[in-house]
This record gives sequence, C-alpha cells and structure tokens, in this order.
Amino acid sequence: MKTSTRWFAQLFEDHKKILLGLVLPILLVGCAAPSIRPAASQVEQLHRILIVPVEAPPLEVIPDLIERRDPAYRHAQNMVLGLALPTKLYQTAGGILVAGMVYGDQTQNADAITKAAPTAAGGSAKTDLLWTPALVSAQKLRNLLAVENRKSELSRDYYHLPWAEGSASLPRWHEAIQAWYGLDWTPVNYVERGDYDAILEVGIGAYRIFEGQTSLQLMVKLIDPVSRRVIARTLAQSFKVDDEAFASLDDGGAAFKELIGNMAVPLLRQTLDDIGLRMASQADET
Repeated sequence: MKTSTRWFAQLFEDHKKILLGLVLPILLVGCAAPSIRPAASQVEQLHRILIVPVEAPPLEVIPDLIERRDPAYRHAQNMVLGLALPTKLYQTAGGILVAGMVYGDQTQNADAITKAAPTAAGGSAKTDLLWTPALVSAQKLRNLLAVENRKSELSRDYYHLPWAEGSASLPRWHEAIQAWYGLDWTPVNYVERGDYDAILEVGIGAYRIFEGQTSLQLMVKLIDPVSRRVIARTLAQSFKVDDEAFASLDDGGAAFKELIGNMAVPLLRQTLDDIGLRMASQADET
C-alpha cells in the first residue's frame, strides 16, 4: 500500500511539472504578435544571410538560486520573517546572466554588471558576444542553413533591446522582447553591414529553470535589408522535465549550455520550415 501511495504521489508530481511547464509558453504565445508567412517567391533567391542574435533576457530560476548557493539564506529565512533581498542581475561562474536575489558583496557585483551593460543608439550594440541562449541559437542556425546550401554569417553585434536597459525585472524584459517581435520593420541599417540578401534576427522570448524543468522559447524574424521590412516572423517553444535541471548550472554551467543548444535545434528547424528556408528533402543536421 505504501509503495502504491508513493507511486501515485510521484505520478502527480510529474504531471504537475508538465502542466506548469506549459503555462508560461501559452501565456507568451498569447501575447505575441501574429506570425508572418512569406510567399515562396520572397525566399527563393535568399542565399546570403546575416544572422543577428537579439539581446537575451536573463535566466529565470524558480525557486531562486540563492537557496542552493547560500545555505545561510535558508537559515535567515527561518529566523527572520519577511526577509527581503533585492533582485539584481548577476553572472554565474560560467557567465550565465541570471535575475535573482543577492546580498552583501554580491549586490556590488550585480551593480557592476548592470553599469557595464553596453548600450547604443539605433537598436544595435557593438561587443564581442559572450554566451547567451540567443548566441548559441544563432550559431546552431548558421549550421542548419549550411545544410540547406545557404551561405550565412554570424554578426559580431547583437540587436540591443533599449526597453530593458540592464533591468533585473523579468516582466520588463518580456515586454521588451514582445515589442521587438511586434515591429514590422527594423531601425537598424543592415545595408551598412555588407551585401546580404536577408537578415535573420534570433531572439529569446523567455527561458527558465522551474521546479525541475527547463523551458526555451525562440523568436525569429526574416528581414529585407534594403526596405527594412519584416517579411517573415515566427516563434517556437519547448520544455524538458529533468530532475538535474538545477544541477546543470554547476561546474560552469556546461551541462545547461549544452542542453539549451540541443533544445534550440528542433525549434530552429521548425522556424525555418515556417519561413520557407528549409527543404524537407534535405538531410537534417546531426
């Protein structure tokens, strides 16, 4: 009887994780601008493409990583009701940007990261790109386009989201990425970047670790560099239930980064199908 009870309890927990994993993607899709499907004639001649990663939101982790990172915090929570800590941007040992609670010296480090965030007018920022889910997705996208015999280059600049501007507020980041996705034109003069047939901007709607699962939402826009008009727009999302989700951030976050890259590939294939840049007859990248 005890074994049966434990089995039902585990089954309930597994189903709860799956249902919770569906909630955020559904909400984000509901708020997103409608997709744009291009005519076949618009994509037939697109052979040289510039891939531009969009500034990615920080990782959301629930429950907050401070409970794993600082055992003293749990003790303080037990001793002091209503202990309020500020939410800031900080980087893990592996360079993953997180929006979470910090205290003491960590607050100073988070302030330094926020102040050092690059900004630029015109919707783009020049910088040597560090690891972000948008960057790894853009790199995977370049490989997939090579399979389709389309030449592509990865931009050294990312598309900057001025609406977020170093904020640790995840709702503000979500508003910023939704505003970018909803634009039917781009403020960036991509003609100055080189001779390209099209621009592919790759954004992250959201990504998070929540109660033993990891979720990722990709947003892609195909742009005519001459007219600056968006000729295609689509998104895709998925999640993976994994009891090792929190542990994947340990040891520099190598396991987490690999997981995000693996999750991105089928989502990118789906978006390429949506915008007509992928041929079903071509062999998939492994």
